[in-house]
Amino acid sequence: MDYLILIIVAIVSFVVGRKTAKVKRFTPKEPLEMDEMREEAREALAERTKGRKGRILNLMDSEAVHTEELKTCGVDDIKKGITTENVVQLLGVSAATARKYLNELENEGKIVQIGKSGKDVHYLLNT
Repeated sequence: MDYLILIIVAIVSFVVGRKTAKVKRFTPKEPLEMDEMREEAREALAERTKGRKGRILNLMDSEAVHTEELKTCGVDDIKKGITTENVVQLLGVSAATARKYLNELENEGKIVQIGKSGKDVHYLLNT
């Protein structure tokens, strides 16, 4: 008898829930609206990347001001340059993203890579 009551309550709850639930339907965006959203996303990403690269350059340029931040990132001597791992710790990004930022700065001529590959690679400001 108790099971019968539980089953009836479950069925009633299910039916009431289905009747009162508001289902939000996906409405596709217009192509123009999608293009605007993509452009906004690109601009936001470009701005974030620019800010992060600026932070790397600022850290490398003014060692006296950033001694605590240098220690936090594991940079013992800024004159020896910074590594990908230092950038990972500074910005809280993945190693791949850190390498991307360092490669972009190198392509822009702002820093120079010392070493070919692996753990021997470090970067110095291009003076």
